[in-house]
Amino acid sequence: MNTLLDIPKGAEVIDVCKAVEEMMNESEERGELRMLMQLVRDGDLKLERAAEKTKMTVEQFEKVMENTPLQAV
Repeated sequence: MNTLLDIPKGAEVIDVCKAVEEMMNESEERGELRMLMQLVRDGDLKLERAAEKTKMTVEQFEKVMENTPLQAV
């Protein structure tokens, strides 16, 4: 089935595959961050190690934890 799209001249071209890949990567990164925060909160992982894994400073990781409600984790 061929679908014609009306794309105006000068419109920005979007690579749908790239956009989907970026969304999936972002979702995966958020999930990893949430898991690390939960491990720190549970006492199973040291804050310093979690910060290192996320390439953040300890202060940055603490701020993210402070601004992320428990139910979001």
